[in-house]
Amino acid sequence: MLKKDFFSLLLLFVLGTIPLLFGGRHPLIHGGYSFVLLVACGSWLILNSEQAWTALRGKKSILAVGFLSYLFATSFSLPPVLIGILSPVRAEYLRKAAQTLQADPVTAVSYYAPDTRFLAMYLAALLFYFICASTMLRKDAFLTAALWVITSVGIFEAAYGLLQAMNPSLGVLWLPSIVGAEGCARGTIIYRNQYAALLNMCWPIALVLGLRLYRQEKGKATDRKKKKIGMAALAQHISLGFRKATLPLLGSAFMILAVIFSRSRGGIVVLMLIAAIILTLLPLPKRIKGLSSGIILLFTLVYGGMIGFHKVIDRFLVFYESALSRAELWLESLSMLKDHLVTGIGLGAYQYVSPVYLHTIPSTAWYDYAHNEYVELAIELGVPVMLLLLAWIIWGIGASGVRVIRAARQARALNNIPDKHFVAISSYCALLGFLLHGFVDFIWRLPVNSFYAVTLLALLSTATAPDLADGQTEYDRIF
Repeated sequence: MLKKDFFSLLLLFVLGTIPLLFGGRHPLIHGGYSFVLLVACGSWLILNSEQAWTALRGKKSILAVGFLSYLFATSFSLPPVLIGILSPVRAEYLRKAAQTLQADPVTAVSYYAPDTRFLAMYLAALLFYFICASTMLRKDAFLTAALWVITSVGIFEAAYGLLQAMNPSLGVLWLPSIVGAEGCARGTIIYRNQYAALLNMCWPIALVLGLRLYRQEKGKATDRKKKKIGMAALAQHISLGFRKATLPLLGSAFMILAVIFSRSRGGIVVLMLIAAIILTLLPLPKRIKGLSSGIILLFTLVYGGMIGFHKVIDRFLVFYESALSRAELWLESLSMLKDHLVTGIGLGAYQYVSPVYLHTIPSTAWYDYAHNEYVELAIELGVPVMLLLLAWIIWGIGASGVRVIRAARQARALNNIPDKHFVAISSYCALLGFLLHGFVDFIWRLPVNSFYAVTLLALLSTATAPDLADGQTEYDRIF
């Protein structure tokens, strides 16, 4: 029992603390959490070797392991002849570098092998974490604790971010306010779009936690009322239901408000999409959905009006110009893909290669990201691997969506839907929003966002999986 509690508490600790220091952006923090996950989850897999072996030898794990193997392979030196076959442009650059340096350079496919190798190790840590978390989440106590930790993180980040929106001189932790987007809600995250992406993963979880607590309290109140007729009036009966649900439900509303005042246009659009899909999937009467939407809108207008929406609106007024500049960046970045179609330039190498290819970008500007995760991944991985990755994502999201929609249709009323289906709907919608947001920003690159996305994936796979036999894990059900 002590062993299980230790690993559970350690994973919850990582879940609750990784956002606090700039989302794990600093290499030392990122490396530290990667080390903790590798050691802790690796130890858990060794101690639970039967479950680990069942997960890792499954057919559906081949793609994940193969993907990691490919990343590691691109970070190690290969024979120059092989480099010339796989990536002729890379081979030519290496030849010129050898002439200039009068020394043999690292003949890896990746233009910056250390970053590629480190990111591959981090992704391996996330894979280990997914297997551990998806097994632990089968226990209701760990599931509830995880939902509370995510909700607490979201509430803290929202409160901090709204203070920044009201007080533009308030920076991110000890950084001055000019680092980042001054006057925007950012919490402990420097980049506002990454901050909005994090909250868009947190508020659906807070919402589902509130609904679970409301049902539990309402059920207890109903039982008490049956035992003692006339104990509570209807208003009191409802208030009992909201007694414990108030914090997560109100917290989700403040998270939504913080996303709006992050002024992240992509984050706001994704927020509306997530809200629309959740309202569609939840088995609620239309009048309840309309009332809920009205309450959220009224809350946003009242509290948001105190801060002022004019700067948020101003951001959308230049939406067209910003979209054109982003599209220009994507198109020009594709010249890198043209020269490295098969192998790519190496995961994490975009920031080192982009100055050579982005000719129309002013020399004073440095685009270390393409502001589109799919374009950047295609450039870094190459076309074959990127197509396989896209097929995997579409297959997984499609299959999970079918299971979520089927579960939502089977429950004709809120009281009939099991708790795990609440979790499935919220985690699916949040994960879908995260994938969509990647089309316009580099939100996946922040360690806390990728970690929370894997957590949502574990929640989704656990909630949509039927009862499993002993020795199996939810990993066998995913993608």
